Amino acid sequence: MIERKTLMSLGFLEKQNLTGSYQGMRYLLKKQKEETARLIVMVWPQPYCSDVAPEELRQTTDFDFSEEGMQAAVQWLNEQYEAQKEIWENAKL
Repeated sequence: MIERKTLMSLGFLEKQNLTGSYQGMRYLLKKQKEETARLIVMVWPQPYCSDVAPEELRQTTDFDFSEEGMQAAVQWLNEQYEAQKEIWENAKL
């Protein structure tokens, strides 16, 4: 399970993207800089990095760029892991 305390701060995301993986599921969190900042969250299976993961394997959503949005993003990541566990298990290296 991905926990909020294991992810970087919002201040970190102000400057650069955060990537990670959990049990075959890779993820990316980044700040979308528009009028209203949003937290973009993407998941896809290993072994791909975010730059070359096929579009059809990516799943993306967004949240408010706030601590509440970060909490919701962590919950979404864990929901995606549980809902698609077979995909992630088959993607493990």
